Amino acid sequence: MFLKSRLAFRLPLQISRSLLSRRISSFKQQRNVLGCLDLLSTQKTLDPITAQWYGQPVHETHPSLVESNDLVTGIQSSEFDARRAALVEKMADNSMAVVFSSSISYYSPNVFYPFRQNADFFYLTGWNEPNSVLVIEKSSVASRGYKMVMFVLPKDPTREMWDGPRSGIEEAVNLFGADEAYPINEFDSRLKGLTRKLSKKCGGNIYVDFNKAKSFGQRESPESLFYETVQDFTRSSRNSILSLSGLVDQLRLIKSKAEIDLMQQASVISGFGYKALMEKCKPGINEDILASTFEYYSKLGAADRSPLCRLGYVPVFASGDHGLVLHYVQNNTPIKSGELLLIDAGMEYAEYMSDISRTIPVNGKFSEPQADLYDAVLEVQEECIKRLDSSSGESLNDIHNFSEKLLFNQLVRLGFKNLSMSTVKEKLYPHHISHYLGLNVHDTGSISRSTRLKPGMAITVEPGIYVPYSSTFPKHFRGISIRIEDNIIIGNDASSNIVLSSHIPKTIKDIESNMHSS
Repeated sequence: MFLKSRLAFRLPLQISRSLLSRRISSFKQQRNVLGCLDLLSTQKTLDPITAQWYGQPVHETHPSLVESNDLVTGIQSSEFDARRAALVEKMADNSMAVVFSSSISYYSPNVFYPFRQNADFFYLTGWNEPNSVLVIEKSSVASRGYKMVMFVLPKDPTREMWDGPRSGIEEAVNLFGADEAYPINEFDSRLKGLTRKLSKKCGGNIYVDFNKAKSFGQRESPESLFYETVQDFTRSSRNSILSLSGLVDQLRLIKSKAEIDLMQQASVISGFGYKALMEKCKPGINEDILASTFEYYSKLGAADRSPLCRLGYVPVFASGDHGLVLHYVQNNTPIKSGELLLIDAGMEYAEYMSDISRTIPVNGKFSEPQADLYDAVLEVQEECIKRLDSSSGESLNDIHNFSEKLLFNQLVRLGFKNLSMSTVKEKLYPHHISHYLGLNVHDTGSISRSTRLKPGMAITVEPGIYVPYSSTFPKHFRGISIRIEDNIIIGNDASSNIVLSSHIPKTIKDIESNMHSS
């Protein structure tokens, strides 16, 4: 009854038939939660390669990347289960959450960008394939307190020959812990039935985010189709459609030990790139060559784990007054002796980010004005890092306000005449000192920076100075831009904070020493 007669079932090599039998038994006990749903299987695969491949590294295929007790690099299945359970605790009774994976983005027809998973989807599943949907239904009769259903691309040797391997619906159950899994093309029809069932329950909300559907109107996507379905749902019931991201962001804000370890690795790997930059930076090299140098030596330093590494964001390599553009990413000009090079670059490791900035002299030696401004910014940064204390009741906004006052005093000391705090805020230091960090560079966007600091938060501390060409400011400082950024894990008090990027040189003495060592 459970296996469709037109399909021949093929067990993955590492899953025993007894385990499958136990899962089927479990499904029989829980069928009333979502209705009479069939456990689908994929068509029998004749190709021995696509029958065994997965859509992402797993221990069986990549033991050097994924440990035997981990589901994905550095994170065990139990942690993903705990994350889902914590989310369900925040949901109203009789509710469900729907999460859409990222889709493939195209550079030009048939030429796609590297895939990166939706952060919430990865956080809750570890699944790293496109065109997938996760449904979590809060249920008092389910053994885990919730029912997990995934809609994914099924195994298809013909498509996998072109697009690469898929894990398929079997592994969504066997490896990633779904109670049931179905082909993605059945998502709309099955969810319509579920929403009709939910509409009969008082207080049964749907937690979901529809950013893409609203922005792009992709009527053919599961997200857009479901958007139309829930409009009918809200019109015909007393239930509500609520944003999911706010609930997940509350969970993602506090990092587990496993997440902190992965972020530490991202910073260590970025350190290889920064070391190479300081050794190889010479007048005449183009900014884009240095950007490529950073990525290459970071991955080289990662050694056999390089497949888990990539640039976390489009890097900034701003020489001279290019640094006056806060997000200068053109990186298309030869660097010149006597200029500073403002670098904002960080590597991603196993989906977790680093976000680091350093400013270095192109010729290996800071001029006196450059050194004066650099030490001023460094003093601000170090004092702000010392102030980070989860027991203080302060927030990132409090730290930012503190940094503005410190920088104002430093600039007055350096001879900035008739300086006002508004000038500092609007012209010389126009960005915030910090943001949250994690699976995204700018992580947990729904969490206010007025939230009190808590142990386990991952943040940046990145003061800067950007002196325009204006007679308002001392001539010898005009055109100079400096930013210094580190990644910090908040501890129980200031003494237990972890500066993940502390190994990357940032004092004038250490920078010049590393640049001269080449």
